[in-house]
Amino acid sequence: MISTVVELPSSHLTLCPRALAIFRSRKFNTTLSLLLSLCLTGAGFAVTRSAPVVNRVNVKIQDLPHSLDGFTIVLLTDVHIGPTVDQKRIKEIVTKTNALHPDMVAISGDLVDGFLPILIQQTLPLKNLKSKYGIFYATGNHEYYYGDVNEWLHYFTTKFNITVLHNSHRNLCSSSGDCICIAGVDDLFTEKLRIPGHYMDAERALDGCGETQPVILLVHQPNGASKILRSTKKRIDLILSGHTHAGQFYIVWLLAYLKNDFLYGHYKIKNSNTQIYVSSGVNYWGPPVKMLNLCEITLLTLRA
Repeated sequence: MISTVVELPSSHLTLCPRALAIFRSRKFNTTLSLLLSLCLTGAGFAVTRSAPVVNRVNVKIQDLPHSLDGFTIVLLTDVHIGPTVDQKRIKEIVTKTNALHPDMVAISGDLVDGFLPILIQQTLPLKNLKSKYGIFYATGNHEYYYGDVNEWLHYFTTKFNITVLHNSHRNLCSSSGDCICIAGVDDLFTEKLRIPGHYMDAERALDGCGETQPVILLVHQPNGASKILRSTKKRIDLILSGHTHAGQFYIVWLLAYLKNDFLYGHYKIKNSNTQIYVSSGVNYWGPPVKMLNLCEITLLTLRA
């Protein structure tokens, strides 16, 4: 009995070197790596082909008037209408947004990713986008990559009745006279471009927003939001951003994390009443693969 007990483990142990040799072989590890990469890429591709999820976020605003408690905002960022984002996809986004019956739609940059004459057909579903108080938009960096950005801004305004917040604001007032100030700035990228009339100017955008009314600011890049918060003393209750795609790929997540002050989600700024929400984006940038988060439509509800 003793010899049997001793011999059984030794007979099984003779398999270990063979197994270890397989696991250590370059061919095995290369094959395994390729399979894992294919699985992750396939899953990431499936995310971009699926309908965007609706992420619901409650935002408590200091001194929010009772008549504005429950005011809803649909945030759309990084739609990237372009070569791989077709008309069908935009129809799907518009349908999901309208089903939420928002008080306001905010588009925080990177709405398009191409030249105007090429993308006209793909943008047409935007004419069906609806909300109670309107659709408000501020530029991202990608609008500046293709020709004259002013052509896009004119097109959005005249074709779809989108209010372009070009370092400007609008007051949205309830039937009782209580108002929210919605403001937007040109993208931070304009500081490098030096396009006449285009630059990030929060002071100009916020000039005219009342000191006692809630202020919402559209800033495409989180780093732009950080720069504004360091430089202004004006009231800002909520900043709505995008740009980061929540990292999008495993390969670039660390870079996105290191380069951006805010990567994804709902942030409350210390020693301040300001909050920031950074969306993961309705779509994606570059290859149609999104590994680290879902494509997102954000429904923000303001609470007193």
